[in-house]
Amino acid sequence: MPPSIQNARVAASQWRSEHPDHQGGVVLVWDGQAYGWKDRLRDAGHERPRAYAVDADGHVFVAEGGDDYNGAKCWVAEPRKN
Repeated sequence: MPPSIQNARVAASQWRSEHPDHQGGVVLVWDGQAYGWKDRLRDAGHERPRAYAVDADGHVFVAEGGDDYNGAKCWVAEPRKN
């Protein structure tokens, strides 16, 4: 598994432990740092390409395509490898 995927899971786990009032949903991670939470995976156009979204079960989605100004084009699920 690429280190950035594992780093995203670690950052999301830490964020969730610091914000127990936000259950479920996805934690958003950029450059190894959690920066927000949403109740569900939403339009990728609101995030920068290469941002990660990590759900409560550890599934990781990466924002791909697009650019920093217009946002990403889509979310792509990363294969789950333990």
